[in-house]
Amino acid sequence: MRTQLINTNITDLLINRNWRLQEVKGKYNIFVPPSLLGFSETYKLYVYNKFENSDFEKEIVRNLDIVSQIYKEDIDELASIIIEDRQILTLHIENESIINGHPSIPFFNTLLNKSKDLLQEVANFSVIKQPHFFDNRDEAERYLNYCNFFKNDVGSLITKIQLPNNEEIKEKTLFENSITGSEINRNLISIADFINTDIIGHDNFEPTDEFLIQNRDLVSVNVSNKLKDLYTGIDFADIEISLKGTRVNESTTARELTKENVGNLATFSKTIRAKMKEISEHDVYGKIIQLKSKDVDGEQNTILVEGEIKKVKSRIVVKLNSEQIKLAADAFKNNRTVLLNAILEKDKSQYKVTELKDFRALSK
Repeated sequence: MRTQLINTNITDLLINRNWRLQEVKGKYNIFVPPSLLGFSETYKLYVYNKFENSDFEKEIVRNLDIVSQIYKEDIDELASIIIEDRQILTLHIENESIINGHPSIPFFNTLLNKSKDLLQEVANFSVIKQPHFFDNRDEAERYLNYCNFFKNDVGSLITKIQLPNNEEIKEKTLFENSITGSEINRNLISIADFINTDIIGHDNFEPTDEFLIQNRDLVSVNVSNKLKDLYTGIDFADIEISLKGTRVNESTTARELTKENVGNLATFSKTIRAKMKEISEHDVYGKIIQLKSKDVDGEQNTILVEGEIKKVKSRIVVKLNSEQIKLAADAFKNNRTVLLNAILEKDKSQYKVTELKDFRALSK
């Protein structure tokens, strides 16, 4: 029910901003503000809770008007978050040369096009989960279709994009969970912050294998390149990228950008592409061709699996614990296919598993 979701959203927004639900009384949920706002001890916010009534949305808009005044936020933006169940991405650019003038149409066309490209690549990465890829996924197009690019006010250097929140972008499968819009949005902020904090400013940075494995959920050649294009397209101006929703209020900032430090992203991407030949994550389906175990109740058991990686028949050395080796022995005996999801490292003629995420024997 739409109104029930609105009721949940405004409650989540207040609680995640440290308001406390004091009591439920009649038609209202009564909230007490956090002390940092400096209100008197008697101040209370009465949030209308009769979501089944026809006047519910009208009353919630009144509540949002109060919240917008308290936090000095745009009421339309709050309505988008609470009533339309969206999240808001804000790109705030600081450029002294045009701050007092009128930003040119080509400037904002570039900004919007580069932002759209970045969002698409983040959606692709969220689905494909590989550090480099060449194909666009249908889910990325679906995600973009939910995005609404607001028109900038004249002279404004703040661009806002309405993003999906709870909409399912990728459906759940037997082996993978579904992906919602909010997960993709959070990935955008996380990856951008990772790049702004750990990559830009480090000249000729060549990440180690350990660094890449530790940050594998943030490492994407495609996203890095699109962020580089965005920073270049806005003439290396300072930029703050922020995400706001009922349960999230995060931002990352890139300042003192130059052609040289933004160029570090190209070096970073080049290094990732080179190392992809050595380290990558895969789902591999194959057959066990060798078992090696001195103690099935121990933790140092090894199998050799033959399966396809990047459409090439390959052999993978896998270390298993005591429970996994028993499953492997049964699969080997009955010639059953096994599935392993792992971080793999190329070692001359074969691969070895550096981190095993999943191992299972499949039904015949």
